[in-house]
Amino acid sequence: MSYDSLLPLHKKIQSPLSVQKFQERVNIVFHDFEAAHYDKMHSDMWGSLQEQINLLVDDLFAYEDIKSHKLSLLDIGCGTGLSTQILLNSKLGEHIEEITLLDTSSNMLKFAEEKAKTWQKKYKTVNAYLSELDEKFDVIIISSVLHHIPDLDVFLQQVNGALNHKGLLIHIQDPNGDFLNDAEYNARKKQYEKELDLIPKKKKIKDYLPKKIIKSIKRLLNRKDYIDSINDKLLAESIIKKRMTADEIWSVTDIHVETKNDTLNKGISLDYLKKQLPNFELIKMRSYCFFGVLKSDLIDSYKEKESKFIAENQVNGRNISCIWIKK
Repeated sequence: MSYDSLLPLHKKIQSPLSVQKFQERVNIVFHDFEAAHYDKMHSDMWGSLQEQINLLVDDLFAYEDIKSHKLSLLDIGCGTGLSTQILLNSKLGEHIEEITLLDTSSNMLKFAEEKAKTWQKKYKTVNAYLSELDEKFDVIIISSVLHHIPDLDVFLQQVNGALNHKGLLIHIQDPNGDFLNDAEYNARKKQYEKELDLIPKKKKIKDYLPKKIIKSIKRLLNRKDYIDSINDKLLAESIIKKRMTADEIWSVTDIHVETKNDTLNKGISLDYLKKQLPNFELIKMRSYCFFGVLKSDLIDSYKEKESKFIAENQVNGRNISCIWIKK
């Protein structure tokens, strides 16, 4: 993956850094500010991803009996520790003895460490890139991370190097690049959106005001949201010379997700992963978010439909998750 998709924005905001360094710094600053809001903003992940991890672990135990209780785990891009927490809640959790929480955001690691203190496992936090580690691990989990990595070719080589022989690779919560344009998926998504439109919604005073006015009022009251704070930080560091919209920031951080500013980069393809992981065997690929949102956010009648598609192991949901074993 090249950084070409970022060049127009890089030019627009007049960053003095190379496009690579620009992307790295925006990504770190974004996640440093998002850390305080992450668990609340992504409560739907807490409500939905445990099921997906449990299914992948069941797939693993059906493939191979895990007898060791001394497995080392690396959580790449661990964020607030959500992915390790849900993995420890699964049947694989009792086999994990040591945990390394890796993230480029020091603020994310502070929140992850608070969770880690409750796990009764040996753990350490590392504020670095994967390329800076020289250890090998028995299990690597990567949750909601692959779509943030500009050069996936290099990153997946690093993942391979960090995993022991017969080691396990689990990745989850990335956009399903092979099916985001799938006609059946998009028809289901539109159907669900129509159902939501039929549900009466209570309006608040702010719903009648233009967004620009609301934002101006918030600034006058010094109630900036974290997008404003990110821009302030980047301007203060001379990373940018012009403020970015939320969508522009997301086009930098979520580089493999389609945005208004980038309609070319869409998702993570299983075919691509198979080519980049030639010495790995795919134990199972699973999909979910068959109506465009996680199950915990669906209205009740659609939760039943989502459960049916998951049970049938349909593959054309919005998100992809996989478990692999290194040969």
